Amino acid sequence: MCKLPLLTIVTVSYNAAFTIESTILSVINQTYSNIEYIIIDGGSIDGTIDIIKKYDDKIAYWISEPDNGIYDAMNKSINFLKGDWILFLGADDILYSTDVIQEVSGYLKSDNIIYYGNVVFCPSKAYYGGKFNKFSIVSRNICHQAIFYPRIVFDKYRYETKYPVYADYNLNITCFGDNQITFQYIDLIIVQFSEQGTSAKVRDEKFEKDFYQIISRKLGKCYSLYAFCKLSIYHFIKGK
Repeated sequence: MCKLPLLTIVTVSYNAAFTIESTILSVINQTYSNIEYIIIDGGSIDGTIDIIKKYDDKIAYWISEPDNGIYDAMNKSINFLKGDWILFLGADDILYSTDVIQEVSGYLKSDNIIYYGNVVFCPSKAYYGGKFNKFSIVSRNICHQAIFYPRIVFDKYRYETKYPVYADYNLNITCFGDNQITFQYIDLIIVQFSEQGTSAKVRDEKFEKDFYQIISRKLGKCYSLYAFCKLSIYHFIKGK
């Protein structure tokens, strides 16, 4: 009998008492049996810790201490996790069904492939996803809540914390530019993604300033030019 791959799910939280219990339940109620669940809390003072403690026996590791933002906390989790595959799930996001990890596990074959699926936004119920390539990734990002990273990614890279909102986008562009890593699309809805999260409310001016340079350096100048032209056309049409 084949050994089930260990899948680590990481939730980063800060003052998430209104939402984190639903997130936790969506993880611990999965039918897939080989999940390591880690919660990295940023020092919540609103009751989040009491909720985490309620499920202490279901959580492999958790810690609550000040950090320097979402991606600093996500980087911190890499020091503790043991999984072959890693999924980062927000403290206000919910796995789409109780068997979604079981379904995805059948695809997780190669440790140099990043597997990704789709999300449904909440509360709008809008669908987001589909296949990505180097041209599409410079136009829009893959939601990290729908990405299953092999451990090899974090043996090589970390999130750039200088980008407080789009460090995940930067990492995905980096991985698309890495010839030793490929992406494979899974046509499944992975998560119900909250539209109330940080990325929906806050701009990342540093990332916006560096965007074309990032693309040029990691993918090539032709992709940077493509992104510039596409965005310019978008703003021209929008301005009419």
